[in-house]
Amino acid sequence: MPDAVTRFAPNERHDTLPNGLRLHLLPRPDFHQMVAMVTVDFGARDQSFEKDGQLVKQPAGLAHFLEHKLFAQPGYDAFSRLSELGANANAFTTQTRTSYFLTAPANEYEALKELLTFTQEPYFEAESVAREQDIISQEVDMYQDDTNARLYRLILGQLFKDDPMADDIAGTTESVHSVTPEDLQLAFDAFYRPDNMDVVIAGAFDETTVRDLINASLAGQRPAVAPVSVPTHELQPVSDDILEVEMDVVRPKVAMGQRWYDGADMPTGREALRIAIAGSLAVDLVFGEFSPTYMTWYDSGMIDDSFSAEFDWERGVAFLTIAAETPEADELIDAVADELENMADRFAALQADFELVKKDALGRLINKLNQLEEIVTRFEGSTFDFATLRDEINILQALTFTDVLEILRNAQVSALTTVIATPNALDM
Repeated sequence: MPDAVTRFAPNERHDTLPNGLRLHLLPRPDFHQMVAMVTVDFGARDQSFEKDGQLVKQPAGLAHFLEHKLFAQPGYDAFSRLSELGANANAFTTQTRTSYFLTAPANEYEALKELLTFTQEPYFEAESVAREQDIISQEVDMYQDDTNARLYRLILGQLFKDDPMADDIAGTTESVHSVTPEDLQLAFDAFYRPDNMDVVIAGAFDETTVRDLINASLAGQRPAVAPVSVPTHELQPVSDDILEVEMDVVRPKVAMGQRWYDGADMPTGREALRIAIAGSLAVDLVFGEFSPTYMTWYDSGMIDDSFSAEFDWERGVAFLTIAAETPEADELIDAVADELENMADRFAALQADFELVKKDALGRLINKLNQLEEIVTRFEGSTFDFATLRDEINILQALTFTDVLEILRNAQVSALTTVIATPNALDM
């Protein structure tokens, strides 16, 4: 398998420019396109930092607001310009990263030049910022009308009480309207530093041309600046209380969550990626369609196709979430709690199906080698020591049943916390 992966993902190059900007070039000469991304180690959770000995606190949703506003350049809109240059562009903000990416025809570099320019040149005009406040507020309201989004945010609130992880990535209407041009500039100066950025390019391109272009670009020429200090997040204990809320649902929806490495030091780098992959495999095996328990729940009508179980890992946090629409909320909560309390034993009992689940996961990852956008946008930077999709595949290939079982037996987890969304009383 490693030889096959190398054949489809050859010659990956990773370098750092003198100003600290990191380059990750992933040639795929058989493609007819290239995908490029500038990604910043700064996300929605990064609401405070120390600058010149002073603690700076900024509004919730500021990272997402900054993502929107970087496209607004003096006299033009970068998104429109990229479209005129034949590129499809987009951007996204997570709890720990902000990324700007585009897809362009092979060996067409004008769009890449623009990407390496507008992400380095902020322009925060007061009137434009005010207009963006209204636009993002509408986005926040849209999420509030989505019951699944609200339920997910509530379970994160249970898992990460009084932590920015509990805030919506877009913020609140109030926090969005408190953002000023000065806030945006301060965040840009603090986090959009060359040494806090990665440029990832996959597809058909000439490596020498791309290197020369990046070196000569504003991203490559910006001077290095001193990093800011980001405070360590001190997480509160997870409560096992059940939170009930009324929502616009026909029958109850349940969300459950559990933190990993609760009260323990989290692994970092490639070891963190190995454990994240192992956690996802374990969840797939214990709570997926290969599990007899899942089929029992499904056949009894306790769950339906809405059931999901996900293991997530971002910088500084690892957690499991389970969600379902169910007519038997209490019974499902008890059943899931029992599975999680005995997770290692449940996993061990399903050893015969481990290779099947692993091959299924491998197949999904290998299929992503055909998708340049997936290759680029799943890059997590320093969180996993700059691992690429090729590294993920090789790590997954090397994982054994014994490896995953050992990780489960040693996992230090929090209490299970739960949110139940019940139908609005007025609708009943």
